[in-house]
Order: sequence, then structure tokens, then C-alpha cells
Amino acid sequence: MDLRGDLDVHNPFSLKSYKTVWANVIATSNMIESLGVQFKNSFVRVIGDGASTSFWNDIWLGKTTLRDKFGRLARLEKNTSVSVKDRPCLGWRKGRGKMGLVKGSVRRATRELSDLGGLLNSVCLNPDKLDTWGWDGSNNGMFSTKGLTKLINEKTIGMGINAKGTMKNNLVPKKVEVFIWRAMKKRLPVRTELNKRGIDLHSVRCPLCDDDLESVDHSLLSCTKAVEVWNKVYGWWGLGGVTNLSLEDLLQGDVRQQYSDSGKLIWQAVIWVSTYLMWRNRNHAVFKNKCWSAPIALSEIQIKSYEWIAKRNKGRAID
Repeated sequence: MDLRGDLDVHNPFSLKSYKTVWANVIATSNMIESLGVQFKNSFVRVIGDGASTSFWNDIWLGKTTLRDKFGRLARLEKNTSVSVKDRPCLGWRKGRGKMGLVKGSVRRATRELSDLGGLLNSVCLNPDKLDTWGWDGSNNGMFSTKGLTKLINEKTIGMGINAKGTMKNNLVPKKVEVFIWRAMKKRLPVRTELNKRGIDLHSVRCPLCDDDLESVDHSLLSCTKAVEVWNKVYGWWGLGGVTNLSLEDLLQGDVRQQYSDSGKLIWQAVIWVSTYLMWRNRNHAVFKNKCWSAPIALSEIQIKSYEWIAKRNKGRAID
């Protein structure tokens, strides 16, 4: 990250030469961008006294830098690192001082100069306030993971990413839909994925059963602790045990008997809730040293499934 707060995504040392936390942040920002969410350029300077904001190189007036918007003027600039505060005569008009450009350049850039002057007429510096960073992804200018999640949801949930992507299910909360999408895309922080991103771990084996490497499929489907829970859930619905299923088949709502359309939707919601709570229980076991118990997990799944589905089932009775 450079002094201006830029993500510095073009620096080869930050991405290739070193495996750092910041490199992981940049990789995550690239992933967010790949979903169609404008993230890298969503952080803008909020002007106070203008002392720490680059006039030409920071995004502070509009959606792009003034260098990108007024390229001719920027190329003629004598001091390319000049701050907003040090730029003389904000809102320049004829006869109101010099712009600091090479002699004769104003004539060649009359149109750009006029447009830039129009923008700068609305700028008012506050000498008692420092420049800060703002985020244009929210109404109040404050960044939050909740706000970013909302933007990602709008781009991904229910948009049919691929034939085997996440299907929208209105019977579960958004957070469950997002989790299922991440699980299907293998984008959960299991140990094998963390290891790929250069995070130093003492082991990449499953922290619950220690029988295999902890991948997304292993953690949610084939771990002995997960199998115990799935057998309880399938037994609750009279479907026997879960065998020979891929994670995608499971999350898309494996059905071994005929249900009505509403029944299939409810069963899929139960599967999603089970998977979501199973992952949460896994984290509790790893980080809070809480003992895993399939009967307790099943009880929580039954309670949460009924609570969430009944709330969203538009008043229809649930058997």
C-alpha cells in the first residue's frame, strides 16, 4: 500500500515475490472485482484542509483521478505531486492567479481548463479538518463488511453464476445463501485453502477427525463428525444415511423420494441450514474448544430450520 492509500495492485513485489497478509488482501480484492463489484476504486478522499490529498493522483473529485479526467493539463503540470491545499486559486477564473503550468499551455488546454474550473468552483476547504478516506459503497461514506456483503449479494445471489451455482432459496436468511455460494465455490477458509494462500499453519489436517486434509468437501461432507450429523438429519426425514453424494449434489437438495415443489424447497432449506450450522459448530470446536455432539447439533438444526423457514413461509403451515 502506498502513502496515498492505493491498493498498489501493480506492484510485483506485493503480489509475486512475497506471500504477505497484504498480498492476500489484494488477492481478495481481485476476487471481489471478478464478481462485478467495483471495489478497488471505491475508496475516495474526503477533503478537509486538502494537505494530504494529491490534487492530480487521488480520487477526490468525482469517480476518477483528475489526471485521468484532464490528461492534457496533468501532462503540462510542473509539480505533479502538488496537494489540493497547495494548488493556488481553487475555482480558477480569468485574472485570478496562475495555475503553475508551462507557459502557453492554457491556450492549448482551454476546454479542459474550463471544465476543471467548473468542478473546482464547488470545492470548499476546511482548514480545521484533516483529509480522510471515505467509501462510496454506502450512503454515509463509511466502509463496513455488511455493506460490502450487500453489494456482493446483489451481484451473485440468484443470478445463475453457472449451471451448478447457488440457487436462491427465500426460506433462509441471506447470510446462509452467501455461505452456500462460498461453499459451492470452495471459498471457505479451510486449512488447505489457507495453506495455498501462504498462511503458515502447524497442520492442514482436519482439526476434528484428523483423518484427512481439511478441504471444503471433507469439512462439510466426509469428516466423521459431519457424517454423524448428516445421518441424524437424513434419519430425521426418514431418508436413511447420506452416501455417495458430492457436495454440490447435497447442497442442490438431494431428494430420495417424491416431494411437492414446496416440500423440495423446504428440504433444500434444511440442507442449507444444516451446512451453515455445521460450519459454525466446526469453528466453535476449533476456536472455542467446544465439544462436538451430533445430537446437540441436530437439535439446533431443527430449531433454526423451523424458526427461519416458518418466518419466511408466508403464513403457510409447516408439517
